[in-house]
Amino acid sequence: MSQAVTIELGEGGAHDARALRNAFGCFTTGVTVVTTLGQDGRRVGLTANSFTSVSLDPPLALVCVDLKSSSLPALDAAGRFAVNVLHADHQALARQFVQKDTDRFAGVETETWRTGVPILPGCMANFECETHHVFDAGDHRVYVGRVVKLRYDPDHEPLVYLQGRFRRVHVDAE
Repeated sequence: MSQAVTIELGEGGAHDARALRNAFGCFTTGVTVVTTLGQDGRRVGLTANSFTSVSLDPPLALVCVDLKSSSLPALDAAGRFAVNVLHADHQALARQFVQKDTDRFAGVETETWRTGVPILPGCMANFECETHHVFDAGDHRVYVGRVVKLRYDPDHEPLVYLQGRFRRVHVDAE
């Protein structure tokens, strides 16, 4: 039987970061691909699991992106983005959008809606957003978006991330 770990933060950078990562890893998250357009019209995308609803009125959602992400300049300049919620059969897609120095959209079909950002078809949900508010919080930039269009198809099992690995969750039919 495993023992719970209790750590007082502030003892050391690497030690604290590992403990914090392990503790955050105990929270199951969904997996998304955030997409936008670069100033040159190039499609930009990244896998992110820090996505959440913020408000129903107005309709707001947020994503957090590492300040070291190569996608940050495009997200800052675009003023719009989409969050594409992946389902259990999208593990390869999630991995594709974390690759470095490659065309992450290679072989990936996209469509465009109102804002022109790439939308990934076949997802559990898509949220097309106009950037509402942006701020830095620690080592991440938080993008709060106003949802202007959405699509959802709940008849899939979600792709989730837990303890550093993709997982599948069985969803009982009602």
